[in-house]
Amino acid sequence: MMKRSVNLIFGILLVIAGLIVMPMPVPLGLIMIVLGLSLMVSAWPALQRKLKALRGRFRKISDKLSRIRHRLPGFARRLLDDTEPD
Repeated sequence: MMKRSVNLIFGILLVIAGLIVMPMPVPLGLIMIVLGLSLMVSAWPALQRKLKALRGRFRKISDKLSRIRHRLPGFARRLLDDTEPD
């Protein structure tokens, strides 16, 4: 329970910080958002269902993400695996 709460808090903080940093020319904000989402998906099943629904709705983007999956770091691959639409 404690690990789940810590993952959720750090995930939310990373997403917020990523949104703040997003306008910078370096894509650091996007990396922070993906890292935060990967932490939150493991702690918050409702978010996992929502991301699955979004990926199902936007199939072209989901397919492009699946094609570049092998080039992504481990945390991003896990996020894509956990949110793969049915």
